[in-house]
Amino acid sequence: MDRGLYEVSRSMHANLKNMEIVSNNLANINTVGYKSEVPFSEYLSRMENKPMKQLSNLEEGSLLQTNNKLDFAITGNAYFMIKTEKGIELTRDGRFSLTSDGKLVTNDGYDVITKGGGVNFLEALTQKDKEIVVTENGEIKVGEEILDQFSFAKIEDQQLLRRSENGRFFFANQTYELANDDEYKVKQGYLEESNTNPFLEIQEMISIHRDFESAQRAINSIDFMLGKAKDIGTV
Repeated sequence: MDRGLYEVSRSMHANLKNMEIVSNNLANINTVGYKSEVPFSEYLSRMENKPMKQLSNLEEGSLLQTNNKLDFAITGNAYFMIKTEKGIELTRDGRFSLTSDGKLVTNDGYDVITKGGGVNFLEALTQKDKEIVVTENGEIKVGEEILDQFSFAKIEDQQLLRRSENGRFFFANQTYELANDDEYKVKQGYLEESNTNPFLEIQEMISIHRDFESAQRAINSIDFMLGKAKDIGTV
């Protein structure tokens, strides 16, 4: 294959991948705690067959006040730890609820990990005039009784980070470093909104589309020149 044609086709492949990323970011603009994925600035490695890396924008989204006692947002480098069928995963989506037997679970039904191994509110909430209170350092209280504390992980090396479903993350080696109490604050009655910036994503989409069209024109030009060269060779 002609080297120029090969390089242009690689660029087009990367542009298609980047368009998927931008489209997914826009689709998750209203997803609680979603962290947008960054399109690749360097489309492909110079090394053959080296996979492209996923990079995420881990900046905090805006906080939305809900006044729901089971909604939680985090500021700082900390993520809720939850148990899924894949193992331990991380999320900034703090839409929690209680099961019928008093367990704290995520919006999609996964257990929330706490330092005590799992908090159960059923007995405590049967007491009159008691409500769930979570302090800034993640202590879970009913009335004045401390039942447990959220267990938070932090992300130090994004190279180890992998994306999962519904805006969740996990580390490939399943080894998590716990965040210190002074590295985060918990806001009860708030949710963190998606950090996707629609204006920047649309600009990126336009830029990718233009790059793709340029690559198509380049392929047409290369194909035309190769055809001419073949015609000359047959004279």
